[in-house]
Amino acid sequence: MAKGTSSVVVKKKRWIKIQAPKLFNEQIMGESYVGEPQELVGRKVAVSLMVLTGEPQRQSINVAFRITGIKNDMAVTEVLGYKILPSSAKKLMRRNRSKIDDSFVVESADKKFVRIKPLIVTRGRTTGSVMASMRKLERAYLAKAISKMDTDSILRDAIQKRLQHGLSQMLRRLYPVSACEIRQLEFFSADKIKDLKLNITLPPESLPESRKKEVPKEQKEESATEKAPAETPAA
Repeated sequence: MAKGTSSVVVKKKRWIKIQAPKLFNEQIMGESYVGEPQELVGRKVAVSLMVLTGEPQRQSINVAFRITGIKNDMAVTEVLGYKILPSSAKKLMRRNRSKIDDSFVVESADKKFVRIKPLIVTRGRTTGSVMASMRKLERAYLAKAISKMDTDSILRDAIQKRLQHGLSQMLRRLYPVSACEIRQLEFFSADKIKDLKLNITLPPESLPESRKKEVPKEQKEESATEKAPAETPAA
């Protein structure tokens, strides 16, 4: 036997199941082929919402998870956020419409930070002053709503469209809305916020009951013209 030689130990790999959090009924999202289960800790996984809910209409939404540990020989995860595919977001836009894209950070009730990116499309092309008022009202509504919920409730309401529906009803007081979506949700810890140096949007004490008076006169006339039925010529 030649001197200096040593035996090489080859670790046998195996499949480790990846489990969703309680919010998604701890169902199995997939498997990973690794030598040691602890190698999975810290890895990120993205899964289509269709896989988690079984609803084909939700295939355009991806939910992101991070593996936090190994329990009962399965990888356990936590939710990092969700995101609508860019191709689906583009389909919401039409000609002669105005779009409001926004991104800001709010603190949730369980002391986590949420970066939320809403997308609002109006029924007609509107003015800059109306869009500025709608953005201000949108931030106020979402900041107040998110500050009263934990991260699971925020994600659940976003997936079930409750958050979007409430925002849409609020904005309709100001101007007709064609689409109201949340393009992306991201959850951060306090340490991550300090590293990113992000500004936090504080929730207002109260929301205005109505903002109709802020709509310019010419914009009201334009909206009324769009809704008025066409006159039938006399015979």
